[in-house]
Amino acid sequence: MKKYFPIFQNNPGLVFLDNAASTQKPQTVIDGVSEFLANDYANIHRGFYKLSERSELAYHASKEKLAQLIRAEAKEIIYTYNASYAFNLIAQTLVNSKKLWKGDTVLVGIWEHHSNILVWQTLSKSIWFSLKFIAVNSHFDIDREDFVTKYDESVKVVSVSQVSNVTGTIIDVARIKTLLRDDTFFIIDGSQSVPHFPVNMQTIGCDAFVMTAHKMLAHTGLGMLYLKHQWVKELTPTILWWGTVKDVSQDAFSLQGNTDKFEAGTPNIVGAVSLLKALEFIESVWGIESIWNHEKELVTYATSEFTKRKEKVQVLGSLGEDTARVGVFSFIPYENQNFNRIWETFAQNNICIRAGGHCAYPLHKSLGVGGSARMSSYLYNDIGDLENFFAILDPLI
Repeated sequence: MKKYFPIFQNNPGLVFLDNAASTQKPQTVIDGVSEFLANDYANIHRGFYKLSERSELAYHASKEKLAQLIRAEAKEIIYTYNASYAFNLIAQTLVNSKKLWKGDTVLVGIWEHHSNILVWQTLSKSIWFSLKFIAVNSHFDIDREDFVTKYDESVKVVSVSQVSNVTGTIIDVARIKTLLRDDTFFIIDGSQSVPHFPVNMQTIGCDAFVMTAHKMLAHTGLGMLYLKHQWVKELTPTILWWGTVKDVSQDAFSLQGNTDKFEAGTPNIVGAVSLLKALEFIESVWGIESIWNHEKELVTYATSEFTKRKEKVQVLGSLGEDTARVGVFSFIPYENQNFNRIWETFAQNNICIRAGGHCAYPLHKSLGVGGSARMSSYLYNDIGDLENFFAILDPLI
């Protein structure tokens, strides 16, 4: 797969294992965006000239392709500027629409990325609702007893990640949905799941689903929000600008009745095209099912190798054979917790990993650790990359 990605030709010997943070771009994405900019680019919406029409067609083709991937409808896809923006958008919209108010409770996972924590903490201080965290069990999966205890009549929003960006654990979100009342708004962060394995909005049954493009081969600056069609019609966003309104007078305005009302200002048209090209690339080479099969092979190998070193390395995540997980492995050497030295050593050997809190401080604190090193694989990685990784890890432990 590396032959499709110029980053590897331009950086000989590169082992890129920081994919949970961001992924590399195939030549077809790079070329596709360049061709679009050179031939078709213009602003979209209400432009009746050919360039604007072609740009709008590409923008909506991107939404159609994403909707096909997650088994949704294009009219339920909203583009934002990143996943963090998407969380802020949906959280503020729920408050503005009185779906979340004083005295209510929001439940989030202790395993969440800060994107799914900070906005709720901020709003709770001004709206006076409560924020509670769902614990993980010994297998780093959702602690269902803790969830049942905290899921009382005050809970109006449950917002959890489908995959932890620290432990790699795949949470059974469809199972969570079966435990919820009809009055509970269910949000899922799919930033670490959609790039790796098939995800189906119809079987999950969530109300909103957050994703980001740069973790699945596309450009940075594009977040994606699936919002069930009934909520597209019913909810009222707080972030308004050009494109969201249907009419404006001196003393009032009316909003669009579709997803346009959630896309304030000029959208990231180029980012949308990059996602279109990335999804076309995924279809052309393997497809998401084959990517998942490939990644499971990498997960099996990495799990085996970390298990061999379990007396020397603590892994924040289950190494059990029956554990559902993606190729994200956060670890802490028992005898060497100098993370600066760890990542510098890997960097000096042309291996890209990450170290720190991974924007998941509450999880690390709940586990009694200050941080961790993390390696994460994707479709262009192979067993040779992992062999190189463990060869550098061994002298450090």
